Amino acid sequence: MKPSSGWWSVFVYLTCFYPCLIPAINRIIVNYSSQNLSSVPDDLKPSTEDLDLSLNHIQSLHFKDFNTTPRLRFLNLSWNILENIDRDTFRSTPALEMLDLSHNRLQNLSHQPYQLHLGRLEFLDLSSNWFSVMTLGKEFSMLKRLQWLGLSAKSISIQDFTHISNVTLSTLFINADGLLTYEGNSLCDVHAEKAIIVLSSTNIDIAIANDVYACFKEVEFTKVDSKMKVVQQMRSRALMRTVRLEISNVKTTWEFLTSSVNTILSSTIQQLSFTDLTMTEMTDGVNLSSTHILESFSTKRASVTKFIFDQKMPYDFFINMPATNVSLTETPIIFMTCPRTISKIQKLDLSDCALTENIFSVNPETECGTLINLKKLVLRGNNLKHLSPLTSRINLMDSLQYIDLSQNTLSYSEKQGRCFWPPNVLLVDLSLNGFDEGVFKCLPDSVQVLNLRHNRVSTVPVDIHILDNLKVVDLTFNRLLDLPTCQSFPNLQKLLIRSNSIHSPLPGSLKTCQHLQDLDLSHNPFICTCALRDFASLINTQGLKTSGLTLKHWPDGYRCSYPESWSNSTLEDFSLPEISCNAWILAITILIPTITLIVAVSLLCHRLDIPWYVRMMWKWTRAKHYSITSQIKEEDMKRLRFHAFVSYSQKNAEWVKSQFLPKLEGDCGLRMCHHERDFIPGKTIVQNILRCIEQSRRCVFVLSSHFVQSEWCHYELYFANHQKLTRGMDSILLILLEPLPLYLIPSKYYQLKAMMSRRTYLEWPQEGAKQKLFWANLRAALQAELPITADREEE
Repeated sequence: MKPSSGWWSVFVYLTCFYPCLIPAINRIIVNYSSQNLSSVPDDLKPSTEDLDLSLNHIQSLHFKDFNTTPRLRFLNLSWNILENIDRDTFRSTPALEMLDLSHNRLQNLSHQPYQLHLGRLEFLDLSSNWFSVMTLGKEFSMLKRLQWLGLSAKSISIQDFTHISNVTLSTLFINADGLLTYEGNSLCDVHAEKAIIVLSSTNIDIAIANDVYACFKEVEFTKVDSKMKVVQQMRSRALMRTVRLEISNVKTTWEFLTSSVNTILSSTIQQLSFTDLTMTEMTDGVNLSSTHILESFSTKRASVTKFIFDQKMPYDFFINMPATNVSLTETPIIFMTCPRTISKIQKLDLSDCALTENIFSVNPETECGTLINLKKLVLRGNNLKHLSPLTSRINLMDSLQYIDLSQNTLSYSEKQGRCFWPPNVLLVDLSLNGFDEGVFKCLPDSVQVLNLRHNRVSTVPVDIHILDNLKVVDLTFNRLLDLPTCQSFPNLQKLLIRSNSIHSPLPGSLKTCQHLQDLDLSHNPFICTCALRDFASLINTQGLKTSGLTLKHWPDGYRCSYPESWSNSTLEDFSLPEISCNAWILAITILIPTITLIVAVSLLCHRLDIPWYVRMMWKWTRAKHYSITSQIKEEDMKRLRFHAFVSYSQKNAEWVKSQFLPKLEGDCGLRMCHHERDFIPGKTIVQNILRCIEQSRRCVFVLSSHFVQSEWCHYELYFANHQKLTRGMDSILLILLEPLPLYLIPSKYYQLKAMMSRRTYLEWPQEGAKQKLFWANLRAALQAELPITADREEE
């Protein structure tokens, strides 16, 4: 099957001799793959570094094709119809490091003059072309930096690789599919650490296998035949240099597989791995012979085509493998047995399978006691659900220090029972599970590093047993709402709480972490209000540096999510004034000016008697409003001669004559009914009182302590109140000449008491400045348009 893009070549190159660079791939490939091109595009930009021209119809490369791409580092021309390459094609690409020319129609390996300009080339794939012989030209000797070389031809002979004898390769790739002749010892002229051989499924494979076993330290065979002849060939080898053997893409039977493994165990091979292993028959297996112990044994993506067989048979075979590191991954096994005898395995990787917590035992009550040398156990990506039963299965693994249980659906609750961990566990990886805060009650006492990334932990309980050895806790991508305390982890040195739900962490929690050195709180949704102010101040000062605490990803990883005014601002820039966050200061700031203002206003009001003026202005306003809104019947207006009838005690006559009458009659032009002047002689006092009241619009009563002692004043008040009821209008006006408490008023003056308690009255002020307002209020209350009549009406 043809590859679809240039990433395949990049992957092969990096994984073969630069695996550490895989995470650093960040350049973008200019992709012209499968564009039906017949030549190199002429619009390539000078900035192009990675170019994919695979799966096209390019037949020739010319010297001007790459003149515009001096920075080109990776070029994929596989799966074209290339026949000719101009010798100056790559003169303008001095930085070229990777060149894939596989699956084309190049015909002469001994004449490749374009290579003279490829001094920095590290990866070159010329496999699957139309080369008849493998003889390499002298141009290959110029490729001093070459690390990965891919070749294929119909014939391989001795001295074909003479021109690369001075080049030390990391990997030699030989596609022997289509190889017709092979001369023994031909490959031994190549200096390489690893040989990758695509076998031809012919007898030539045995000759090739003999050479690669003798000449290469690492060997990878792919497309191995079902009888695995290249492995069986080891039996006749007296000298073997190979210590690492990889076998991929093989279909075989259980009989041939077990026989081949036993053959390998009798050789010098130290590392053995199978990839994409398919077993067609599961019978007649051979028991393991432990001649020597392998460093590692791994199987990846194993499968069977016959499902009716003894399941325990392959499990026993793999778990009893004489190796210190055993790996069985990406294989749909649902169980793993326990070794029959004390196992030498120190690392066991069973990741990405289908295992449950009943692993290592058929009987759930039986624990596995033969893996006592196991130091590292990887059960990542399985079907594990309950943590407590799983700890019982591994309880007797006394040497276990590292356990990886990530990417399962594990959870823990006290209903599962107690947890029984091995005594020396140092690192526990529980990431990508379903744990909540209950997991802290099921941790080994000896743990030093705890990984709980991507779980559902919302808080760290304080009522758990103390973990004195715990130094690193990773709670990234959980649901924490606040900083955990270190009460249960007194020796904690590194705490990672990135991407949780912490809004306003309390800085007091850090005071419990006396040995904390690294803290990562980045990418939390900080709410930048007063609650965060203390924490922001703490981390924004020299306090953390003096204590030796390093804050990871500061300051760019610490930003406000709320309120809107601070959104996306860093905590380094966040600040609020003291007054907006301290309630006492805010209260004092508000109360002191307020109290000062109130006291000042009160003193001013007392000094100027402002309340009195306010009351008088209110009375004047009401009087004016009354005079405007009150309406008297027209026939009643015709009988009125006076604006008011004044009633007073003879003891207050002096004030009436000297103040009252002159101000209202002389200055204001009002007509007052005064008994000494307006009573008609010959009539009785009662008749005169009634007549004056009837002919006056309002009745003014001058109240004082003498008023309530006058019998006639009582009659006048009675008649005026009766007249009020008759007219249906409020015609009585009270003037308080001097203070008159209600308790001094006799009970017979109950009407006066009622009036004084219900209505406002005018008070006579002693201060001259206030008297003007008093007269203005009184005038406003009495002012009205009366008909013009004779001065005296005789009856």
